[in-house]
Amino acid sequence: MPTDLFKIQGQWSTSPQDGGLLMSGAAPIGPTPINESVTLDEKDLNSIKLSGDGAVAVPFGSVANAHVVVIQSDRKVMVRLTSADGATQAIPVDGYLQLISRSVPFTAIDLTRVPATLTNVSVFLGEKA
Repeated sequence: MPTDLFKIQGQWSTSPQDGGLLMSGAAPIGPTPINESVTLDEKDLNSIKLSGDGAVAVPFGSVANAHVVVIQSDRKVMVRLTSADGATQAIPVDGYLQLISRSVPFTAIDLTRVPATLTNVSVFLGEKA
């Protein structure tokens, strides 16, 4: 069976906004490299339009257990994840979320929008090989 390699590469850093003046707490951090990868057996990508105020289950398609979760939304959403570590673990996401859980995959995910606010969400799920 063919597999895919999920990769995140790049770096993150902080820098002072005051033109380089190093005030207390304004010291730069990084750049810190990011180099993560997970070999995947299955993957699924969904575009979900949240047009009601109730929770909407994310379809997993061919993915049974999600070891990789990437969520992008145009508005704030509440993401609830279920795994062997706990049911409906809630995380507010205001734009972007990326999770890799190699040993404890997610088995269910749902999304809730801010009331009365049409919200578009893209959800990528990957199952570790």
